[in-house]
Amino acid sequence: MMGAMFGVTALADGAIAFTPSAAFAPRAGVPAKDKPLSWKPIEDALLRVNDAPPKEWEVYRTGKKNEPLLLQIGNRFLLIETHDRQVFELDPSKIERKTGEILWSPADRPAKPLATSDWVADDIGAAFVIKMKLENEDALVDLQLPHPQDVGSLPQQAPARTRRRNNFAEEK
Repeated sequence: MMGAMFGVTALADGAIAFTPSAAFAPRAGVPAKDKPLSWKPIEDALLRVNDAPPKEWEVYRTGKKNEPLLLQIGNRFLLIETHDRQVFELDPSKIERKTGEILWSPADRPAKPLATSDWVADDIGAAFVIKMKLENEDALVDLQLPHPQDVGSLPQQAPARTRRRNNFAEEK
């Protein structure tokens, strides 16, 4: 067991040194800060800016949680950190588009957030609502993210339909 945690190094005088290599090795499953993350679109989300839907838009997340979010409106990308009530404008040249996802690294996040106010983050039952006002543009952003359906209690497949016999019908 100790061999898995310690590396073995041969020294010049023939001695062997044990180094705790596993303690300093990067852990599997923990993303590197400069490595781009895969952001997937959220289906059935709704967006209104100043009470009107934008022509082209999409909202993305990295997993099943809605924190943080990446909102694309046209060619503009906004990183929304609801918990900290911050919005950052991202450089579109640092975002890579692929089929069904986009790649962006959190290391590319700007240092200064956009000026925002009037934050609302609430669960309204069927959806999670995020509203904020972008101060410099005087734009009210209203984003609604549907909750995933609870399908844990549903069967994997629909039961096969069976033909019912009519035992009371007269035989000919």
